[in-house]
Amino acid sequence: MKYAVVEQQGQGTYWHDPSPYIAKLSEILPKLPPGARTFASHPEHYDFSAPRCVKDLRPQELPSAADDLGHYELRFAWSGGESDVLTIRYRGVSSVQITSDDGGPVELSDYNSVRLDEVLPHEAGCSHELRLTTGTVRVECADLTASWASISS
Repeated sequence: MKYAVVEQQGQGTYWHDPSPYIAKLSEILPKLPPGARTFASHPEHYDFSAPRCVKDLRPQELPSAADDLGHYELRFAWSGGESDVLTIRYRGVSSVQITSDDGGPVELSDYNSVRLDEVLPHEAGCSHELRLTTGTVRVECADLTASWASISS
Protein backbone atom coordinates (compact mmCIF):
# COMPACT_ATOMS: atom_id res chain seq x y z
CA MET A 1 0.00 0.00 0.00
CA LYS A 2 1.14 3.53 -0.65
CA TYR A 3 0.15 5.26 2.61
CA ALA A 4 -1.53 2.94 5.12
CA VAL A 5 0.96 0.98 7.23
CA VAL A 6 0.72 -2.69 8.15
CA GLU A 7 3.86 -4.11 9.72
CA GLN A 8 4.26 -7.52 11.28
CA GLN A 9 5.81 -7.08 14.73
CA GLY A 10 5.92 -10.75 15.66
CA GLN A 11 4.05 -14.03 15.16
CA GLY A 12 0.43 -12.91 14.73
CA THR A 13 1.13 -9.36 15.97
CA TYR A 14 0.77 -6.39 13.62
CA TRP A 15 1.18 -2.63 13.78
CA HIS A 16 -1.70 -0.93 11.93
CA ASP A 17 -1.51 2.75 11.12
CA PRO A 18 -4.04 4.26 8.71
CA SER A 19 -3.12 7.84 9.73
CA PRO A 20 -0.78 8.56 6.76
CA TYR A 21 -3.61 7.59 4.39
CA ILE A 22 -6.21 9.53 6.38
CA ALA A 23 -3.92 12.58 6.27
CA LYS A 24 -3.90 12.38 2.43
CA LEU A 25 -7.65 11.80 2.05
CA SER A 26 -8.50 15.47 1.53
CA GLU A 27 -6.19 15.41 -1.52
CA ILE A 28 -7.32 11.99 -2.72
CA LEU A 29 -11.11 12.21 -2.38
CA PRO A 30 -11.80 14.75 -5.17
CA LYS A 31 -9.92 12.48 -7.61
CA LEU A 32 -11.97 9.36 -6.78
CA PRO A 33 -15.15 8.26 -8.55
CA PRO A 34 -18.34 8.72 -6.46
CA GLY A 35 -18.74 5.21 -5.01
CA ALA A 36 -15.07 4.91 -4.09
CA ARG A 37 -15.17 8.38 -2.53
CA THR A 38 -18.16 7.46 -0.37
CA PHE A 39 -16.56 4.21 0.80
CA ALA A 40 -13.12 5.68 1.54
CA SER A 41 -14.46 8.71 3.38
CA HIS A 42 -16.94 6.96 5.68
CA PRO A 43 -16.10 8.13 9.22
CA GLU A 44 -16.04 4.55 10.59
CA HIS A 45 -13.82 3.12 7.83
CA TYR A 46 -10.64 3.29 9.94
CA ASP A 47 -12.18 3.49 13.43
CA PHE A 48 -11.06 0.10 14.80
CA SER A 49 -13.91 0.00 17.34
CA ALA A 50 -16.66 0.92 14.85
CA PRO A 51 -19.04 -1.57 13.20
CA ARG A 52 -18.20 -0.34 9.68
CA CYS A 53 -14.43 -0.64 9.95
CA VAL A 54 -12.84 -2.99 7.41
CA LYS A 55 -10.09 -4.18 9.78
CA ASP A 56 -10.55 -7.83 10.80
CA LEU A 57 -13.20 -8.61 8.17
CA ARG A 58 -12.71 -12.01 6.55
CA PRO A 59 -13.13 -12.49 2.78
CA GLN A 60 -15.79 -15.12 2.04
CA GLU A 61 -14.20 -15.98 -1.31
CA LEU A 62 -11.60 -14.54 -3.67
CA PRO A 63 -12.61 -14.98 -7.31
CA SER A 64 -9.49 -14.96 -9.45
CA ALA A 65 -10.76 -12.59 -12.15
CA ALA A 66 -13.56 -10.24 -13.16
CA ASP A 67 -16.45 -11.62 -15.21
CA ASP A 68 -16.77 -10.97 -18.94
CA LEU A 69 -18.49 -7.63 -18.36
CA GLY A 70 -15.72 -6.33 -16.11
CA HIS A 71 -17.56 -6.86 -12.82
CA TYR A 72 -16.01 -8.26 -9.65
CA GLU A 73 -17.44 -8.79 -6.19
CA LEU A 74 -15.93 -9.36 -2.77
CA ARG A 75 -17.99 -10.37 0.24
CA PHE A 76 -16.79 -10.16 3.82
CA ALA A 77 -17.94 -11.54 7.17
CA TRP A 78 -16.74 -10.93 10.70
CA SER A 79 -14.13 -13.43 11.80
CA GLY A 80 -15.99 -16.40 13.26
CA GLY A 81 -19.19 -15.38 11.44
CA GLU A 82 -20.80 -16.77 8.31
CA SER A 83 -23.17 -14.02 7.20
CA ASP A 84 -21.96 -11.25 4.91
CA VAL A 85 -21.57 -7.85 6.56
CA LEU A 86 -19.89 -6.05 3.65
CA THR A 87 -20.20 -6.55 -0.10
CA ILE A 88 -18.02 -4.56 -2.48
CA ARG A 89 -19.03 -4.56 -6.14
CA TYR A 90 -16.50 -3.31 -8.65
CA ARG A 91 -17.50 -2.24 -12.15
CA GLY A 92 -15.33 -1.54 -15.17
CA VAL A 93 -12.63 -3.81 -13.77
CA SER A 94 -9.35 -3.68 -15.67
CA SER A 95 -7.21 -5.73 -13.28
CA VAL A 96 -7.52 -8.14 -10.33
CA GLN A 97 -4.35 -9.21 -8.55
CA ILE A 98 -4.40 -11.65 -5.65
CA THR A 99 -1.01 -12.50 -4.18
CA SER A 100 0.06 -14.40 -1.09
CA ASP A 101 3.16 -13.63 0.91
CA ASP A 102 4.54 -17.15 0.40
CA GLY A 103 3.72 -17.45 -3.31
CA GLY A 104 1.06 -20.14 -2.77
CA PRO A 105 -2.71 -19.82 -2.82
CA VAL A 106 -4.37 -17.27 -0.51
CA GLU A 107 -6.05 -19.25 2.26
CA LEU A 108 -9.49 -18.16 3.39
CA SER A 109 -9.73 -18.42 7.17
CA ASP A 110 -10.50 -16.36 10.26
CA TYR A 111 -6.75 -15.85 10.61
CA ASN A 112 -6.36 -14.35 7.11
CA SER A 113 -8.47 -11.23 7.63
CA VAL A 114 -8.23 -7.67 6.35
CA ARG A 115 -5.50 -5.71 8.14
CA LEU A 116 -6.14 -2.40 6.33
CA ASP A 117 -7.10 -1.14 2.89
CA GLU A 118 -6.76 1.98 0.80
CA VAL A 119 -8.59 3.38 -2.19
CA LEU A 120 -6.56 5.54 -4.56
CA PRO A 121 -7.18 7.36 -7.84
CA HIS A 122 -6.12 5.38 -10.91
CA GLU A 123 -6.25 6.06 -14.65
CA ALA A 124 -9.09 3.49 -14.87
CA GLY A 125 -10.98 5.30 -12.07
CA CYS A 126 -9.65 3.91 -8.80
CA SER A 127 -7.63 1.12 -7.26
CA HIS A 128 -8.62 -0.69 -4.09
CA GLU A 129 -5.91 -2.56 -2.24
CA LEU A 130 -6.69 -4.77 0.72
CA ARG A 131 -3.83 -6.03 2.84
CA LEU A 132 -4.73 -9.38 4.38
CA THR A 133 -2.78 -11.14 7.11
CA THR A 134 -0.93 -13.30 4.56
CA GLY A 135 -1.64 -11.69 1.20
CA THR A 136 -2.89 -8.77 -0.83
CA VAL A 137 -5.89 -8.17 -3.09
CA ARG A 138 -5.73 -5.27 -5.57
CA VAL A 139 -8.56 -4.32 -7.91
CA GLU A 140 -8.35 -1.56 -10.54
CA CYS A 141 -11.75 -0.43 -11.76
CA ALA A 142 -13.94 2.43 -12.96
CA ASP A 143 -15.73 2.59 -9.58
CA LEU A 144 -16.93 0.50 -6.67
CA THR A 145 -20.01 0.29 -4.48
CA ALA A 146 -19.79 -0.86 -0.87
CA SER A 147 -22.93 -2.17 0.81
CA TRP A 148 -23.00 -2.89 4.53
CA ALA A 149 -25.56 -5.23 6.04
CA SER A 150 -27.82 -3.66 8.65
CA ILE A 151 -25.53 -3.01 11.57
CA SER A 152 -26.42 -1.26 14.78
CA SER A 153 -24.02 1.62 15.34
